[in-house]
Formats: sequence, structure tokens, C-alpha cells
Amino acid sequence: MDSVVLQIAKGQYKITDYKRFTPYFEPFDPNNTNERVRFLQEHKGIKKYIQNPLASYRDAGIVYPNLRIDERIRNYAYICDLKVSFSCPKLIWGHSFEEVMDSHFDQIVKVLKARLADMGVEVSETAIRTAIVQTLHYCANIMFPSEAEARMFLKRLSNTSLKAWFENNTKTFSNNGHAVRFHTDIFEIVFYLKYYDVLETGNKSVGRKTTLQEKETAKRLLKEGKIPPVVRMEIRFNGIRPIRTHLKAALGIDKQFWTFQEIFDSLQSRKTQKYYWDQIISDPVNKAYLCTTSDEDICLKVLDKYKGVSTKDISEALGLFYFVKNLGVRGTKEIVILRQNRKAWYDKRKKIISFAKRFVSQDENLLKIVTSVLEDKPIQLGLPL
Repeated sequence: MDSVVLQIAKGQYKITDYKRFTPYFEPFDPNNTNERVRFLQEHKGIKKYIQNPLASYRDAGIVYPNLRIDERIRNYAYICDLKVSFSCPKLIWGHSFEEVMDSHFDQIVKVLKARLADMGVEVSETAIRTAIVQTLHYCANIMFPSEAEARMFLKRLSNTSLKAWFENNTKTFSNNGHAVRFHTDIFEIVFYLKYYDVLETGNKSVGRKTTLQEKETAKRLLKEGKIPPVVRMEIRFNGIRPIRTHLKAALGIDKQFWTFQEIFDSLQSRKTQKYYWDQIISDPVNKAYLCTTSDEDICLKVLDKYKGVSTKDISEALGLFYFVKNLGVRGTKEIVILRQNRKAWYDKRKKIISFAKRFVSQDENLLKIVTSVLEDKPIQLGLPL
């Protein structure tokens, strides 16, 4: 799990420093008729109070949640809920490279309670545990054997599409091939190179609101040439209704509301992600794209495996392979014998066979890597920090 938005009802929290919010938190008396009329006239039935933490805290590795209080009158009912938005791993570690485990839940609750107190909000641990989840991002780290294969997977994935039962969906292959995003009118599926995404500038980052620790780590690893080939998969549900609908589909459990402690379950997270991954690969056309080796795939794999080999030798191996691919064995043999001799052909034939065995395997290995991660219980990968 990564990001969540918790909804804490009026009476479950207490504001101890109203000046921390913009505008100052000054709720009206809902039992006073004149104040109700004034609120409806001046604010059209809704007023929002915001408190976003300073960037300096994030740069120092101390991550605070974003807060919003929605004061409103709806169907004569007075509502004044507190919404708490945060990334679970960033809250306790200052980064989100690793996944949080079930065992981290108590720590997250305690740290969140303390951070809220720093922000002028008193709330009990029980209120946090039982808060209604309004936004939910389940995630998984998928480690590939090499960066070339991770990029190969994203490139192939960019040629797929979601099933037709998603009425409105679009897909983007963005950030120089670092990310593939499936957007629908109700939720989002994202795959991206976690460490490279941190290096994106401005609002280009898919992971959003990167910390200074994350940026410094990614820059150091890039300089050292040691960036782990990790693809992050995220399923993002925005809204109480989408959470209910999609967890019902994925888990077979129908609940009007999901609380923080109910959704903080690693097996449920994996099962939900596996359900939507299966929606992608169960389409025969998608599976064909994901299992077929393209020319670009071969070139990327060659560059990754042939580090330290001269450009001349790489070009010869690629050239021979594509001669055979387009002209056939006989046509390639005739050209080599004509230009050189029969012995040269036997030497080049060995190179072609070796090249094909190393780089032209058409199988489901990349799919199996993703599926195996989603079928297993989450573990920490010991990623560099």
C-alpha cells in the first residue's frame, strides 16, 4: 500500500490550533438559524479549510499529511469531516522505494497521530484505525533481471489496452518510456520505473510529491550506474464508491465503507492487483503483444548484455541476425560466400546461432515475473537507499 485519504468525522477529532488552517478554522454554530442562513448565503453551503505542510519538512525527511476540513450543509445535515492525505511509507521512512508490510500498521498509526498533534489536530489511535478510506492506492514492486527487460516490459505493455468493460479509458506511454498509465473514469492502473520516476522534474513524476531523500538516492545510484530495475505497479481508487465497487469485484466482499485497518491488508492488496493484472493479460491480443519479441526488444537486450563489447562486434551480430530474418539462411549464406568464402560462412553461422539463442526467445518470462510477484505475499526487497 502507498497513498490513502482518510475521512474522520466531526466529534472524532479536535482542532487545538485553528490558525494552522487557511482560512482560520472557525466553524459556525449549526444550531443557530441565523448562522446557518449566513453560511448558505456566503459560502453556498460549503467551506474548505486547508493545511499543507511546508516543503522544508519534506526536505528534512519528515513527511506530514495534507489536511482538509470540508464544512458543509447537505440536505439540512451539518457535516464537518477532516480528510487526511498521506503516503504510508513516506510517513514513516521519508521515502516510498520499499513497500510497507502488515507489521508496519501500528507504527503508521502512532506516527500519524503524533504528526497530526504537531499540526494542531488531536485524534485518537482508534479514530485513525476506524477512519473511512476515501482514496486508496495499492502497490507492488516488481524486480526484473535487468533494466533492459524492465523497459522491454513497459514498451510491450504500452501496446496493450484495458478491456471493453471499462467504458472510458485512455493510455499514455510517458516520461521517456518510464511509465505506462491506464486511465478510466473511475480508477487508474500505473506501471513505472520507480527510481527513474523520482528523477522527473516538475509535475511529471507519476509517484507524486517526491522527497529530497528519494531524489538524492536516485541521483547517486544513477551516477554509480546502479539503479535497480524495479517497476512499480499501482492500482488507484479515488472515491468511496469506486473503492466499494472494485474491491467487491476483486475480493468478493461488499462493504459500504472500508476502514483504514480493514484495507491495510497485504494479501487483499495483492489479490486486488492480481485481479486487474489478469484483466490485461486475459485478452489474447494483449498477451500476444506482451510475449512477442520486437526488433527494439532485441536491440535493448543486446546493448544490456553486450556491455564492454565493441560497436563493430555488436553491429556484426545484429546485422547477421537481420540478414537471416529478412533474406533467410540460404540468401545470407550466398552473400557471405560470394563476398568472402565458405569458411567465413561457417564462422558467421555459429555467431548467428549463438545470437538467436541468447536474444530471440519468444516466451512468457516477463509476464511470469509480474504474476509471480502478485501471487506471493509482499516482501521487502532490500532496495538501496
